[in-house]
Amino acid sequence: MMIPQAFQDRLRELVSMFLQENTKLNLSAFRTSEACWTGNVLDSIAALELLHNLHPPTPSSREEGAHAEKWKKPSTPTNLLTFAREMRSQPTEAEEELWKYLRYDVLGVRFRRQYILDDNIFDFFSPELKLAVEVDGKIHDEPEQSKADQERDERCYERHHIKTLRFSNHEIMHELDHVLEQIKQHIQQHPPSPVERGLGGEVELLKILDLGTGGGFPLLPLAICLPSSSFVGMDATQKKIAAVQRIIDELKIANVRLVCGRSEELAREQVHREQYDVVLVRALAELNVLLELAAPFAKVGGYILCWKSLTIDQELNDSLLARAELSCQLENPYVYDLGGTWGKRQILVFRKRANTNPKYPRPVGEPKKKPLR
Repeated sequence: MMIPQAFQDRLRELVSMFLQENTKLNLSAFRTSEACWTGNVLDSIAALELLHNLHPPTPSSREEGAHAEKWKKPSTPTNLLTFAREMRSQPTEAEEELWKYLRYDVLGVRFRRQYILDDNIFDFFSPELKLAVEVDGKIHDEPEQSKADQERDERCYERHHIKTLRFSNHEIMHELDHVLEQIKQHIQQHPPSPVERGLGGEVELLKILDLGTGGGFPLLPLAICLPSSSFVGMDATQKKIAAVQRIIDELKIANVRLVCGRSEELAREQVHREQYDVVLVRALAELNVLLELAAPFAKVGGYILCWKSLTIDQELNDSLLARAELSCQLENPYVYDLGGTWGKRQILVFRKRANTNPKYPRPVGEPKKKPLR
């Protein structure tokens, strides 16, 4: 699992701080640096690629349950979507090299790969900056192609105010520092605001809740690697919240705040109910229980990510009623491999399709005592 060097150093500091706290409280069974690195940190950041590809709910999807008639982004032609997916899964060597330095918000802004707009596919695109970064092979040196590129760049700027930076394969493979410097200069000259007017609606940073954060996983590793998103860590145990807060203060993690309380009660507060783009749940409970606890926090059109083993067929079957009651649609799971004896695991992805019925979650303790099934 590739992690940019800048984040590796911060994540190693996190492990060190966590192990100090773990000697005081029983926060995790992983009590060595190596075990904590794999079992907590790497297991947490397995969600990075997923989060990078999730778009915040559009205004129309947020009110889908109320049947709102609002602007909806035009559907993408199937052939164009298929082509973009193929390009994403089979990048050129130069694209793969540049992506190492654009992914995970390394430059402080979010870039997406093979982003579709109108009939265009951008190699890399930042909605916050309205900046496209193109990686050009030798064919782009041909006069006819060069003219077509220029016309496309001008058309994108006229229609959407998108600035395009183009670099050759040679520049990326042999002059990468210069390429990154030009991108950084553009970011410094055109810094994004937390919420900007985007393409057909607002472009927002992800607002993410870690439900039952315990010792701070997956909350803290993801917050370190996604500095442009905002995170809330929620747990019912004050001692755990205090320990995580000490780690946050020591490492100066600015995009996290903590809340102590029972999820069944906090989910009924207006400040939390249906306010999050993504809800994370790791090692919390069986699916039919955790969906009842998590769904009320997610916006309509938002996501619930659940860390699970690969052998959960019975658990999935038992969650059918909960999924229907809570309007949570199961999407393709994300399977990853921690290597060695840790092996393969998965993150289940649920998309929330409608507002949560006001009767959920039920009173404290009832979801676990009488799970939906």
